Amino acid sequence: MNDISTRGIIFDKDGTLIKFDSFWRPVTEKAVIYILSKTKMPLYLKDELMTASGINDGINGLICRGTYSQLAKMFKKILEKHRRDVGDIESLVTEAFTKSMTAGETVPACAGIEELFSELKKSGYMIFLVTTDRRDITKKCLDELRLEEYFDEIYTDDGRGYSKPDPYYINMITEKYGLQRNELIMVGDTVTDMEFAVNGGIRAVAVASDAESRCILKKYTDTVIDDISYLTKLLGD
Repeated sequence: MNDISTRGIIFDKDGTLIKFDSFWRPVTEKAVIYILSKTKMPLYLKDELMTASGINDGINGLICRGTYSQLAKMFKKILEKHRRDVGDIESLVTEAFTKSMTAGETVPACAGIEELFSELKKSGYMIFLVTTDRRDITKKCLDELRLEEYFDEIYTDDGRGYSKPDPYYINMITEKYGLQRNELIMVGDTVTDMEFAVNGGIRAVAVASDAESRCILKKYTDTVIDDISYLTKLLGD
């Protein structure tokens, strides 16, 4: 990447800054149990809802690549199949995940993550976060990683704005911070992140340690790293 001067880095959160399974598997399980309890549905439906969430589908899973709204629609379809009128399912799903976030463990996606961000900041990079997660859960994770101070701006999904892969936040960043699109890179671990970069006309760096994910993400970018600890070497080459 030495032929282009990178000035800004947009990070995804889940699977990029934190290990996905350590946080989202227990959170999703607790949230599903909460939803079943509130809708007075039998607990044996838990496995069906967990499967529908895509928790076992890696980067193709809905819980990994989608939004709370998309997850709510999937859950609604299943619950109504079992003859239950679930009412305002989007509000219920949001409530369930908000109340369940303490079940997750925030494990950094690589060793020395705080030192990495300190080094990036000292090198003069502007750093942004764009996630489809809620602000409260995002703040919890960043606080536990001790990273919030390094971000110039944090964009989250409140259910009323624009979610990846819509390039809205790329457009906002380029305008607000005076960045050219060839000065920005997106660092993420899902197809949604890669499509976000493509739609916004910026370069993408994919994060994937397993062969299947690398194969999927290589359709969108030639730059795939095992974890974000490789960024400083990549940017310095």
